[in-house]
Amino acid sequence: MKKHTLVYTLVLASLFLFLFPNRSLAADESSNLGYTVSAVLNGKQIDPEKSYFYIQTVPGEEQLLKVKVKSTQKEPIKLKIYATDAFTGDNGTIEYTNDKKMLDTTLHDPISSILKVETPSLTVGNFEEKEAIFKLIPPTEHYKGVKMGALVFEVDDSENEEQVSSKFSYRIGLTISETGDDYKDSKTLNLIDAKSTLKRGKKMILTTLQNPEPKILSNLEIIAEVKEKDSQKVLKKKKVEDYMLAPNSHFDFEMDWGTGTVRAGNYILTMNANDGYSDWKFEKEFTITGEQAKTMNDESGFKIITPTWIKAATIFCLSLMLIIVSMLFVRRKRMEIEWKKKRKKGKRKKKLID
Repeated sequence: MKKHTLVYTLVLASLFLFLFPNRSLAADESSNLGYTVSAVLNGKQIDPEKSYFYIQTVPGEEQLLKVKVKSTQKEPIKLKIYATDAFTGDNGTIEYTNDKKMLDTTLHDPISSILKVETPSLTVGNFEEKEAIFKLIPPTEHYKGVKMGALVFEVDDSENEEQVSSKFSYRIGLTISETGDDYKDSKTLNLIDAKSTLKRGKKMILTTLQNPEPKILSNLEIIAEVKEKDSQKVLKKKKVEDYMLAPNSHFDFEMDWGTGTVRAGNYILTMNANDGYSDWKFEKEFTITGEQAKTMNDESGFKIITPTWIKAATIFCLSLMLIIVSMLFVRRKRMEIEWKKKRKKGKRKKKLID
């Protein structure tokens, strides 16, 4: 009996370990890129409580920024180091890019243009620690608000031809200001354009919104509707909350047409937005030409395609159903005629008997 109990206990224990494995070790291993980075805060740091750089600048006055890069493994790892600028992603979040085409026209002297990376590449290994150096050269003229960017420390595997680039990286935020005043209180929102086009293979209605101020516009709630101009029928509606726009940036607010067919015509976009302090109301008319509608419908990767065999089977079933219904209808008519004849004969017989 004891032997059986021991076997049952071992089986249950093994089952428990199988169903509830120790995930903490796997998480630790997957999160370890082989190195760590940390900002070395200097005397120009506006808020020492922040772990990223929030630096006060003086026009034209250079200063050095340092970042500690520490190896967490014995094997050497090569890093590529560069600066990026803040922009607003399509989902209403602050993101970073080194593509100048993503930046707004109201952004002058972005971080990437006033920051020189003195250590563009670095190799660390065997648990050693090194420093990456950056030279910040502020504009010679005064600027308002803030400029935002990030310092990126990316694994450089370009020399390994057999391995697909992983693009694993750490990022340290960099915000600079001359005054240190609150920079999360932008009060301006502009609607630049509204159009319908293909994006990521989807049929989209894109509304370009802009924050032209050198401050963050946060806690933004947006309610948008698209109507047909003539019928005023609401075709699409979308509501979002907690959107955040980077300083001097723009983004495309997306509304998905779905898998339905896009028709040529005139449309009206209406939009209400608020951040708890300010309200904005926009209305924009846009046109979809016949050529644009055809391109969107034909080239969309998200559409309902009915196979030919399904169409043929559907036509066959409908035809068969129509034939059966017709036969039943004819049969019923014949039965009614026969019943009427029998009824008349019955009445005649009854009269003769009477």
